[in-house]
Amino acid sequence: MKKLSIILILLQLSIFSQDRTTIYNTGSPPIINEGHGISINQSMATRFTVSNNYVLEAIVFYISLQSEQGNLIVSIREDNNGIPGELVSELSQWNHTLDPFNLTGYNLITATDLCIYLDSDSPYWLRIDAADANTQAVWSYSSGTLYTYSQNTNQSEWVNNIGQTGASGIWAEQIYENPYQKGDVNFDFLLNVTDIIAIISHIIGNNLLNDEQLSYGDLNSDGVINVSDIVQLVNHIIQAQDQNPNFSLRDINPASEFYNLDLGPSFFNGQVSCYYFAKQG
Repeated sequence: MKKLSIILILLQLSIFSQDRTTIYNTGSPPIINEGHGISINQSMATRFTVSNNYVLEAIVFYISLQSEQGNLIVSIREDNNGIPGELVSELSQWNHTLDPFNLTGYNLITATDLCIYLDSDSPYWLRIDAADANTQAVWSYSSGTLYTYSQNTNQSEWVNNIGQTGASGIWAEQIYENPYQKGDVNFDFLLNVTDIIAIISHIIGNNLLNDEQLSYGDLNSDGVINVSDIVQLVNHIIQAQDQNPNFSLRDINPASEFYNLDLGPSFFNGQVSCYYFAKQG
């Protein structure tokens, strides 16, 4: 049974390591059943900071059940002056039931079907509370001793410490933000007549552009928004766009109506308005 549990853990870890970013990871605990107590009288949180914009994917934490049954409330919280604050979003809290037959303490929560955003250079807290008075559990110690964690005893106030936190890991998908083009003053990723109208409205003083819009409206980068920028924008709009690259790949999906055919942009010419490129992982 223990060997099977270890195999399942390795499999789950490999799944969540593919094409995803580890934004926080203390590693597995050195000893199971030694750690911070979780009960109706004591909650705990561990702090982490992200370096880019991310969407949350998965949370792993090592908690062993000490009572006959146990239920937790697991949440991702904003930082409030150095202690756990409000929920990041209404989706960032989970009710989690502990398995009494889980000998490893490994617990997994997935958030791949949610949109929980984590902002760059912002501190956050992974917080765990007991959901009821019958729950007694231990959040196993991390192997490292320099983590920031916070404890709340008897629903009083959070007290921060530096040391062995609760062993855990957090995975996320980095957000890539496509840069805007010069002239796209309404930031819709399109260059069209609405951008021309917005620039004209700014020039005649009806609706002024803000500083960020001004930087995109100054197409010739001369520090002034005027008719020359409009002329350049019109030229961009009427200029023929680059053609899509042509390629062909064999459809290897037996369930597809195009199975065994060579497909590419030319095959679907005039039938689609955009192409979506995805990845497996």
